[in-house]
Amino acid sequence: MQLRRTHLPLLIAPFALIACSVDEDDGAFVIQTTAEAVSSVAPVVVRGDWLVYLASESMTGMGGTMLNGDGDVTDNVAFAVNMVSRSSNNTGAAAFLAEIVGSDIYLAVRESDDDVDWNMSGTIDAADFVLLHWSLTSGVLTFVDSLDISSTADPAFVTAGGRLYYSRTDAPVLADESSLRYVDAASPMVSMPVFNPMGEGMSDPEVVFVDEGLVFLVLDEIADAVDYNGDGDTTDPRVLALLDGTDEASLIQNTSLAIPSASGPFDAFANGVQNWVVAFLVDENAQGMTNFNDPALFNNPLLPPSCSADDDEDDDILFFLEFQSFSMGTPPENTGIPGNDRVLAWSDFVATLSDEDAGACDLNEDGDLDDTMVRWTRTLLPVLPSRNPTNMRAVETNLPGGAMGVAILEGVIVAAIDEMKDSEDINMRGGRIDDLVGWVDPTAGSEAVWTFQHQAPSPFDTFGTAVFGPSPSFESEPFAGASWMAAEETAGRLGIAFQERVPCANPGIATLNVNLSCNFFMKDSDSLDSLPIWADLPSAPGFGRVLDFDGVGYAIDAADAGLVVARGFAFFRVNEAADSRDYNNDGVANDFVLFRNPLTACTPVPMATSSNVDGPVIFTDGVRGAAFLSSEAQAGLDFNGDGDQVDLVIRYFLL
Repeated sequence: MQLRRTHLPLLIAPFALIACSVDEDDGAFVIQTTAEAVSSVAPVVVRGDWLVYLASESMTGMGGTMLNGDGDVTDNVAFAVNMVSRSSNNTGAAAFLAEIVGSDIYLAVRESDDDVDWNMSGTIDAADFVLLHWSLTSGVLTFVDSLDISSTADPAFVTAGGRLYYSRTDAPVLADESSLRYVDAASPMVSMPVFNPMGEGMSDPEVVFVDEGLVFLVLDEIADAVDYNGDGDTTDPRVLALLDGTDEASLIQNTSLAIPSASGPFDAFANGVQNWVVAFLVDENAQGMTNFNDPALFNNPLLPPSCSADDDEDDDILFFLEFQSFSMGTPPENTGIPGNDRVLAWSDFVATLSDEDAGACDLNEDGDLDDTMVRWTRTLLPVLPSRNPTNMRAVETNLPGGAMGVAILEGVIVAAIDEMKDSEDINMRGGRIDDLVGWVDPTAGSEAVWTFQHQAPSPFDTFGTAVFGPSPSFESEPFAGASWMAAEETAGRLGIAFQERVPCANPGIATLNVNLSCNFFMKDSDSLDSLPIWADLPSAPGFGRVLDFDGVGYAIDAADAGLVVARGFAFFRVNEAADSRDYNNDGVANDFVLFRNPLTACTPVPMATSSNVDGPVIFTDGVRGAAFLSSEAQAGLDFNGDGDQVDLVIRYFLL
């Protein structure tokens, strides 16, 4: 996206506004408020026209309000809201998890919380977890099935392909049947079985994750007394299996590989219809004490020349597969790269965070083994991982936002590189104190290099940051720092909290959070803030791709920007105290306020008082509506009319 030249230090000033099919005359962005208080950790689900939230009985009303008829005020009770008709409905169920399939609401409930024997076992048991259905048409709760989970912390179900998948407690009875089931909008209370391939027998998989329609499952050898990964024992509790969630007739595919944790990390990139590139880690110890990063297994070196081979069997190693080929018998591919905590998948490469001490290798040759790098390999064979020490960069893995300092944007890796850990003053500021945003193209092979200077040379300096303008009064500053990074891109945009102090270390650049309605307006004079950025990767004529920082000059919550991209807008959490402005007009500048701004124009709008609860500033599927948490205490208002100003409430609007 080419940007207009400007002499003001504004972060964006592009030509055109992205069209949106709903405008404010049609009810877009008109905020509605619900009547119940919610816990800061209770889930909020938005799908299509529907919103489901869990109302806190103890915090709703003076002294609490009973909402599910069980005689106490200790529960979180599910409410279903149609955001178009603005109807709010108490389902009457004390739930801990909710999902929406079309207009059908599904709830995970522990019987003892509801004080109802839903599964008709004869007892109301704290260990009995059930799946309930509610719809506006029926207006009543209906028991669907018993859930095979052990606590409210377990993932109870996921949605994919217009279906809700879950594991039931009843053992399978048919040949090759599993305990995995699904329900869909066509028969919302009829549970349908999912099968294993012919001849593989019965299984009891646990649903753990879904990504782009691919369902991730875990098989427990101990519980099933089956050697699922072929290592000669039945002691491995987590063997990874996959299911094509876009096809109701799909079969469970066992990878025959033990993974280190049921929570992943996992990543799937949709690479065509019913196909994905899938990245995950494999536990060497659980997988038969196998040294998967033994260089003898590979045609190419895995490590820099200065490093010796890893000879242990206690690492977690990055593997990948291409789903369609895997379904036809091609085994997953071993990359030989030790990984931890985060994996990434794209159409033609996979990557992971990799600790130096896992392989006893000083990957960036800075004299220590204390760093965590992002390492990658193409999904082409033979496997050829990145191994050039000059391209090994230490990632700031503690960066908030879910990315752990590394994400993919339009087919390149974007990372926050810690100068201190990397032992290099990358931006030559006389110290090693910054977390600098850099990017690298993993498909460039041995030519791959990290890029930290994000502006194209003159006359193309309207690309890149575009904040430090071509005016002689502002010296060019191409480096960018980050205090927060979103876990993944949305619609070709990656959310980043852009640190003022990095460019402001240049004497020619003043404070950056100065624009109000895109006119010069001094809000504060410091350079301590972070600004909301939705980066993309356009091409500068004659120069190639440039990491482009579109955004606006408002001070956000530096460690919890909560930035969400949806329907052509960016939504973010502004910190009044950091911006020195009272946006919600309550007389004090100490609150957090929800803002929106189009992706390709500079027309920021303060929408409502938000909250400082960690997480996304709005909950949305990007289709029809969005919801957010709003703090009565920060707004100084009793939003839900219960006589106090101490609650968090759910507010919502149409996109």
